Amino acid sequence: MQRQLLLHWEAWTSKANKGNHVVSATKIEGHAKMRLRLAILGASVAFAAGLSATAASADGYRPRAAYAVAPIMSWTGFYIGGHVGVAWSDVEWSNVAFSNVTFTGERFDNSASGFIGGGQIGYNQQIGNIVLGVEATISGADLSKDFHSILVPTVNFTADINTIATVTGRFGVAAEQWLFYGKAGWAGAQVEASGRNTAPLDRFSFDDWRNGWTAGVGLEYKIARNVSFGVEYSFIELNNETDNGLSRLALLPVTLRDRDLQIQSVTARLNFQFYRDEYRAPPLK
Repeated sequence: MQRQLLLHWEAWTSKANKGNHVVSATKIEGHAKMRLRLAILGASVAFAAGLSATAASADGYRPRAAYAVAPIMSWTGFYIGGHVGVAWSDVEWSNVAFSNVTFTGERFDNSASGFIGGGQIGYNQQIGNIVLGVEATISGADLSKDFHSILVPTVNFTADINTIATVTGRFGVAAEQWLFYGKAGWAGAQVEASGRNTAPLDRFSFDDWRNGWTAGVGLEYKIARNVSFGVEYSFIELNNETDNGLSRLALLPVTLRDRDLQIQSVTARLNFQFYRDEYRAPPLK
């Protein structure tokens, strides 16, 4: 009896141990399958996300690029340039005495035209659409013409203008590439007044610097951010003066009274600007 009980106990224990081993193996196999399923699920999600991003890019859903802010057109800055054109002058004076002959009431009145060309340098400051500036110019000119005395045919007079300079203030209105302006200020010129008598042989010359004022208008257009082309009209009025001296050969008194001189010019101009970039915030979109 005891032997039978012992045999039943061993048989039951053996079955229990076998059952435990089966349960443990089953649990281990279940955990492994769970991890494999999670790995497959994660890979699937990543692949799907990649496909979604690719499709979004293909449909135009890209990150918005930053705006490139371009500099605005401005007239502010220093500039230097050149000009060339035509000029004409109006010269008047009364000759009182020359070569021991009195020419009472005879009036020298002469108009001449010729070439003018030179350079300019200046600075502009733009405030909104208003442009304020200052400019200096120096020009060479070929304004010379002879005038024969009516009372004494052997006497010949000449007025010659070869150098013109100005310093002016400028006031203008800008519209993008366009600039319309007016100017006014100081002007001066090197003027030679001379005379020659062939019988008896004698001559005189007064070569001096004359001061006065100038005014004008102009129009400029920017053909590039730092290059502008323009056209300008200028009027110059020089002060009246009286010259006294001696003739060169006979050393006789010479008097030129009320010398009046006007100069007008039309020139084409080309300026190179030392540009300072200015920016405007881009519009919101």
